[in-house]
Amino acid sequence: MTNPYGYNFWIYVPNKGAAIFFLFAFFISATIHLWQCYRYKSVRVTGLFVASGFLYVIGFAFRVNGAFGNYDELGPYVVSVALIYVSPPLLSLANYDILGRIFYYVPYLSPMAPGKVLSTFGLLSMIIEGINGVAASFIANPRSNPTIGSALMWAALALQIAIIISFLVIAGYFHRRCAQAGIAGARGIHNNLITLYVSVGLILIRTIYRGVEHSVKAVISTEWPFYIFEATLMLINMFMWNARHPAPYLPADITTYLSRDGVTEVKGPEPPKDTRPLIARVLDPWSMTDLCRGRDKSRDKIYQGGEQGGNEFAPSAPVSLRPMYSRGEDHPQGPERRPRELV
Repeated sequence: MTNPYGYNFWIYVPNKGAAIFFLFAFFISATIHLWQCYRYKSVRVTGLFVASGFLYVIGFAFRVNGAFGNYDELGPYVVSVALIYVSPPLLSLANYDILGRIFYYVPYLSPMAPGKVLSTFGLLSMIIEGINGVAASFIANPRSNPTIGSALMWAALALQIAIIISFLVIAGYFHRRCAQAGIAGARGIHNNLITLYVSVGLILIRTIYRGVEHSVKAVISTEWPFYIFEATLMLINMFMWNARHPAPYLPADITTYLSRDGVTEVKGPEPPKDTRPLIARVLDPWSMTDLCRGRDKSRDKIYQGGEQGGNEFAPSAPVSLRPMYSRGEDHPQGPERRPRELV
């Protein structure tokens, strides 16, 4: 359709009903995530779902503004495009944070130090978010050079795909090790990993769509692909994490681990801290130099008992054992459900 009021920054006339629907849908999901953060005390783990959801709400609010005839308002258009572009990297970052918490739950099988998952992928996600925001501003602003914006967008998309592939490799390798150890069926592992795989798949499809959008003019000039491959997929991702929230399946803190029997949870010591210089931690987040030199890392000693197949950690580490009750129906005292907190 042609804009009857003048220059149309949106290229097409935004659909009013669709914009309003997704505004309220993301608001509902983000509000549920906010309540779940309060109920489970999990803001440090799942708070990014809240942030991403409300960024989508603001982005679609400005899109509604454009749908009601304000086609020539540059500011709202730029804000809408930028916020909708930077929200999915936050959802990816939430996935990486959850993977790190799963590694804390089974540290003796994790392919990397659990605390390094968020720091490593978090740094890369911050870079992606910054590039996405700048690129979206260049593309949305007709007074700027769109070639620069397109180049930045391609760089961000390529980096995001590389991170997604790395995530799948690490998570898949960890899942395989859990299966070999006979504990992959534990709900703290199985349920969260399956949800992570689906979430990453949705984000990957969205990322590929964004690449096609900047290559095929007919795609960027048509509205329905945006609502299918961006809005719908990310909304499904948000509601999926509402329904399959990780808190009921993971312990309250990072010092509680799953023993090798796949049933008992072990209360162990604090995870060892990386005492290397800052430059070494940034350039070598996975401590590959220590591995190549054959050093026996402290975390290997702490989890030595777990590696040997027992239900306890190193004898020097004080531990306490308790059955794993992540759902009230398994509790011997009855069906009462008590929320578990993630800290």
